[in-house]
Amino acid sequence: MIDARHTLGPVLGAAASLAFLLGSTAMAQTPTTMQGPAAAEGKVVSAPAGAAATKMPLAGPQQFRDAEQLAPKSVPDGTPGFSGDMFRTRSEASSLEEPMAFGSSTAPYTTRRVAVQVLGNSTSALNTPVTSYPFRATGKLYFKIGTSTYVCSASLVKKGVLVTAAHCVHEFGKSASGWHTNFVFCPANTTSSGGVYGCYNAGWPRILTAYYNGSDTCTQSGVVCNNDVATLLVPPVSGVYAGSRVGWYGYGWNGYSYRASSFLGNVTTVQISQLGYPAAFDSGYQMQRTDAVGWYYASGYLKNTQIGSAQTGGSSGGPWLVNLGTWPSIDTTRASHGSAPNMAVVGVTSYGSTTVGYNRQGSSFFGQNKEAPNSAYGTYGAGNIGMLMQATCTASPASC
Repeated sequence: MIDARHTLGPVLGAAASLAFLLGSTAMAQTPTTMQGPAAAEGKVVSAPAGAAATKMPLAGPQQFRDAEQLAPKSVPDGTPGFSGDMFRTRSEASSLEEPMAFGSSTAPYTTRRVAVQVLGNSTSALNTPVTSYPFRATGKLYFKIGTSTYVCSASLVKKGVLVTAAHCVHEFGKSASGWHTNFVFCPANTTSSGGVYGCYNAGWPRILTAYYNGSDTCTQSGVVCNNDVATLLVPPVSGVYAGSRVGWYGYGWNGYSYRASSFLGNVTTVQISQLGYPAAFDSGYQMQRTDAVGWYYASGYLKNTQIGSAQTGGSSGGPWLVNLGTWPSIDTTRASHGSAPNMAVVGVTSYGSTTVGYNRQGSSFFGQNKEAPNSAYGTYGAGNIGMLMQATCTASPASC
């Protein structure tokens, strides 16, 4: 078990400050990550009883700047990269009917429940996708702020490592006093008590120091930021990690599966599948899926991705996946998977709109930015996600 007071690799103590502060007078220091409180003993537990509040930063519609998003200069820096996923199994094709929708922001999307509408003549995993891979690697994340219970979403990217939003584990800029506590992860949640896989204690949340001390690049304090991303460890139960039961995803960085399209004026787009547990849908107990074309957005030092989505509070921290699904068997003389075909998490839900019905959400871009500038953090990838995964896996190699 990791001692929460001990840090390894690039992690510094609570007095550490960020490498690159906002503004032109920044002092060059070494970028770091910060680690929070430990988890309870590894065991399968029940989901917290009673209602849970949601926690999602909200931005006014003016923060979703279409004109700047569509600028030809909107191209990610660095070399795209990927770290592989666990399971690749054949699955049925999705329904032929895929309705699209949009809110007042006019960004198109599809938001629907993951669970099947009508059970077919088989009870196989293909007919019950929430409890089947790849969906079951996503779940609800409960936590405490003081004595109150809150909920976000999270997903496994290693057998014992969750990725979620930083605001789901820490109050922006509040340093040592900002950590949330009592984390419980419920993969494939389907009911108020969790689901068929139960729930797991989680802990040792880790975020970039920029978010910890409030010096992150943001359009406003804690909203629309570069590094609203976090990892947590999920201790094994009787020697078995949660990911060994339900699987885990790969993760990508620096625009993995993003593409600047000449026919769209060189706007960089990406096809996103967002998973999460928004409280406004099915009382927050059923996993929801949104499929949408995302836009890479860069302005000054800020790097984000945005999509049209009807999801709300509770979806925070849920994965933004490219190539969601399992590999079909194809005739390579007549078809191709295309470039960058691997399933990967390339962001997590970070913020929504203050206006109900605007229906757009954003994610911190996974990759190199001002606060996490390196093109490689060991073998764990580039930028913010590489820095976090290097620190997390250095502290707990067995979880990775």
